[in-house]
Amino acid sequence: MLFKSISDLARELGCRPRDISDLFYARKLDESRCHRLAGRTLIPVDYVPAVRQALKASGRLPAEAAAV
Repeated sequence: MLFKSISDLARELGCRPRDISDLFYARKLDESRCHRLAGRTLIPVDYVPAVRQALKASGRLPAEAAAV
């Protein structure tokens, strides 16, 4: 299984890492789907569409990244 860090995913989607972290803290994303390694959250690539959708729903995703 492949994973992305919050920072890597934020860079890919064009948002801030904090935008993704805030969705986990607000329970908008399921933290049990992710792994923790050395204090970092690793997001499985098959969960990326859900993260993108949550960012879009919260208005934190730039318009061009939402269309991809």
